[in-house]
Amino acid sequence: MAWRIVGEYFENCSCDILCPCITSSMMAPADTERCLVPLICHIREGAYNGTALNGLNFIIVVDSPAIMSQGNWRVALYIDERATPEQRQALGEILSGKHGGVPEMLAGLIGEQLGVKFVPITYESHGRERRVRVPGILEFEVEGITVPNSESVMEITNVFHPMGTTLPIAKGRVGVFNDPDYQLKFDNAGKNGHYRDFTWQG
Repeated sequence: MAWRIVGEYFENCSCDILCPCITSSMMAPADTERCLVPLICHIREGAYNGTALNGLNFIIVVDSPAIMSQGNWRVALYIDERATPEQRQALGEILSGKHGGVPEMLAGLIGEQLGVKFVPITYESHGRERRVRVPGILEFEVEGITVPNSESVMEITNVFHPMGTTLPIAKGRVGVFNDPDYQLKFDNAGKNGHYRDFTWQG
């Protein structure tokens, strides 16, 4: 099934700035025993086999060993509750990795799928700031780090990352996650962040 999604994402991981997972293409250990990171995605436009996905959000929360490339990730998926049954199925198919693209690569690193929840997701993007909120579960906010005396955001280039090879560098301002159903809780405020536009297809 042909599919394509175009949008923007941000993340706020448990590492200090700058994350060694990013600078080592996931080969070096994280700053902490586990790498805890949400990949927060807003779809501007997209479709799966004719089903439009414009305007929807999804969040992939990753709990991985310190060396991410070794796999055995634990992953929880949150999908926008506004999605119709057809859209929910389409996003599930895309994110399963069964239809190629970046999700197929990520699927090879997942050892345990904790579950899928359909939840209200509020996503905001303003200048250098990105925010997301799922009531009762998570709230994240990052802000791009600028060059002194400038509005230009610092970037790291030529990286191996599912969203692209250039990543603006950001700092987490709010980084709360707590889902008792998965016995997973963390706070990444003050830690490493990134954001950028992305295109996935398969």
